[in-house]
Amino acid sequence: MNTNISNKTSDKDLVELAGNHSYKDPKRNDKLDVNGTYYKVLDTRYEHSTGLDAMTVQNLKNGEISIIYQGTQTNKKNGMMDIITDAQLLSDINVKQLEAADNYYVEMKEKFKSLGGVTSVAGNSLGGPLASGVVVNHPEDEENLRCVTLDPALLPDGMMDPNKDYKNIVNYYGDSDVLTKALIALDLDKRIPGERRDITFGFPFADESLKNLGPFHTGFYKDNETFVVAGENINVAADDHIITSIWTGEPLYGGNKARIDITPEALTMLSQALIGSDETTVFGKYDSIKSYMNKSESLVEDESERFTARLDELQDKLEEIIESHFSHPLFKGVTTLAAPILFEIDIWIGLLNKAESITNSINSLLDSPPVEILEHLVKVDFNVANIFEEPKDQLHQFKENVIDMLNGFKQMSEELVPTLLSGGKNVIEDVFVDDLHAHYEIVNQNIERVQNHIRKFNSETNQVKNEMENRDKSVAASIQNKGSFNSPLQTTAGIAYVPPEESNHILAGMKLGDIVLEGSIGAVTAFGYAILNKPLSGLIVIIGALEVALEGAIHQIRMKAKISSVDLPLDFFGLFSKLTKEVDNAVQSAIDPLEEIQGTLGGVRDGLTRVLFNFPTIINEFKPFLKNAILDIVKLDNINILNGVSSALHGELEQLFDDIIYQLSDHKGNSIDALHETAQKVKADFETVREQIDRITFV
Repeated sequence: MNTNISNKTSDKDLVELAGNHSYKDPKRNDKLDVNGTYYKVLDTRYEHSTGLDAMTVQNLKNGEISIIYQGTQTNKKNGMMDIITDAQLLSDINVKQLEAADNYYVEMKEKFKSLGGVTSVAGNSLGGPLASGVVVNHPEDEENLRCVTLDPALLPDGMMDPNKDYKNIVNYYGDSDVLTKALIALDLDKRIPGERRDITFGFPFADESLKNLGPFHTGFYKDNETFVVAGENINVAADDHIITSIWTGEPLYGGNKARIDITPEALTMLSQALIGSDETTVFGKYDSIKSYMNKSESLVEDESERFTARLDELQDKLEEIIESHFSHPLFKGVTTLAAPILFEIDIWIGLLNKAESITNSINSLLDSPPVEILEHLVKVDFNVANIFEEPKDQLHQFKENVIDMLNGFKQMSEELVPTLLSGGKNVIEDVFVDDLHAHYEIVNQNIERVQNHIRKFNSETNQVKNEMENRDKSVAASIQNKGSFNSPLQTTAGIAYVPPEESNHILAGMKLGDIVLEGSIGAVTAFGYAILNKPLSGLIVIIGALEVALEGAIHQIRMKAKISSVDLPLDFFGLFSKLTKEVDNAVQSAIDPLEEIQGTLGGVRDGLTRVLFNFPTIINEFKPFLKNAILDIVKLDNINILNGVSSALHGELEQLFDDIIYQLSDHKGNSIDALHETAQKVKADFETVREQIDRITFV
């Protein structure tokens, strides 16, 4: 049992070399600063004909030599070969770049044999199978050679032994990496040899354009920089998210390690890991969590203040969707009473009046003495009066129904939609937004409490350390041998343990938003059928009747005023020829306005029919926009990133405290038992707060 930091090249260093430094093509004899340890570049192999890019480095602290293989680099001289290699990995053929990587290992192994040979290989992405392929091909070196990869690609089918564990290969999978998730989803990760270790770095999701794919897949942003989100610095460096033992530096995966001695030196290391100058300390990480969640809450508040803007956007989108289904310019502005259809109806009424006026002029012609004589002679009634009453009635009824329809859409937009956002029916503002704000207040208050608990744990750790140093060697020896160390731990002055407050808010998590959404969609659907179905159906019926009435009017005008078809005595022909031409012209002038109305009615009827029968489709198209409006307060990318990163950091701290609790357990001394109890409480705090953050995080 010891507390010595492992002297071997760490997984963290190999991950940073693979995901960051290797892509910069360092030159021979360059020195690389990796987590405070310097590495010298002994050899490079860039722009190989197969696309291979690799470097050999020496850890100047322990002398170990490692080969680092680069991932896909399409912009390099032979970058196209990387693409070809990526494709070939999906098959079972011999891959030339894998062979080149293996040859490079054999060459470096021999070249630096006097320095102990190559003790580790590493790679990111395509560099993963280049590195692990070396281990698979050289089982004779498995005792002295290990492999570390980050988001590795797979090996060709049949290359690895499916029954072998390959315990000397460790693969770190970023849980935010799109490509790694794809391999897992396709069940291709079984062709990646070795142990899988899931770590969290980058963000909980990639944006739509995948512009952040680099930080996800390579594990590092630019020159190992932080990524700024809403003014907050997010550490996306993969190696900083590999959780290691406070005392040994060994990664904390795959179960508990050997126990350490609880000595004053061990407690000093614990204290430095709890509260130190480094941002990666427990308190440093928790301070970042505090900053992230405070910013997240402020963003939620800012977004809730955008109520009017979100409502306007939603109303505009509703109108746009409805208009798209009408697919007719007369229904623009359908959620207002200023839609062109109303003006068009007035035009139709004007056209109908025009046709009636012209028809009346025909009556004047037909009432002339010559026609009266003709009527007497041939017994034909040429009266065209009273044929516009029915189309007039239909047209006025049509206008009333259109006004009812527009009022319905206006009511939907201006009265119903706001209730879906404003809480007019206790849907959102009361049930969701207020609940969300109350939950945030509790979360951020609990974060401050947990910070106090970390301080308390640190103070108690230092107190026990001081007690141990002040006791004589015989007591210290007794503790090391699991003897009784019964000095009671005194209460740390000024720091009391106040457990995190439970939250009764957002108990359904962000599913509450979906529950609210379904209720809101139900309200829109019910409204549509109750308020809009009748005027829409009525309009379609009226159009049919109006078309029949107009056709009847046209037919009557033509037939009753068609005096040119009457067989006239020869003596009357000259008398009536001029009159016949005047009547025919007047008839066509009367029919033209009616046919103009007919020509427009067909398109209007089609639009009304589409909206009536496609109303469920309209609701489905409206649903995602309503969801965005309802949940926009928390669905902003920045809010989700800040919450997701905060939750992930809690998970890392829980993993770290699992080891702390394990190392402090099974000791007989009362003081160590008290530390063990406090550590358990702090870990429980982490779990409580993380669960509360997860409630307000989209996944």
